[in-house]
Amino acid sequence: MGTFSSDIAVDGIKSTHAQACTHTMQETRPYWYVDLGQEYCLKYVEIVNRGGTCCSGRLHDIEVTVAGHYKDFKKQCGFFKGPGTSGQIVVLNCPQETKGRYVKIQIVDGIDNYLTLCEVRVIGK
Repeated sequence: MGTFSSDIAVDGIKSTHAQACTHTMQETRPYWYVDLGQEYCLKYVEIVNRGGTCCSGRLHDIEVTVAGHYKDFKKQCGFFKGPGTSGQIVVLNCPQETKGRYVKIQIVDGIDNYLTLCEVRVIGK
């Protein structure tokens, strides 16, 4: 596991220190996704933002989408305009009957962004 690797976002540790977060390279429309292993009916997605005096504003214009098949992210679970605040926990409630196996979190506005996620929880049944 390397520094800032994608699996840090689902390690169960809600620390908001930079070393406990994953982040992408600086790019247009950066994203992160998780494979839940099977399809679930989703209730909400919780995102823990980076804390401290640096970089919490990176969490902005976040769209969470859900798919039954990889690369078919058409169902929106939620949107967060932001910008995020230090250590903020963002909860995005999915519309009723949102089903999917894959969940993608993406910055959908602006250029040259870093997507930073300290922890992601997907809650469903």
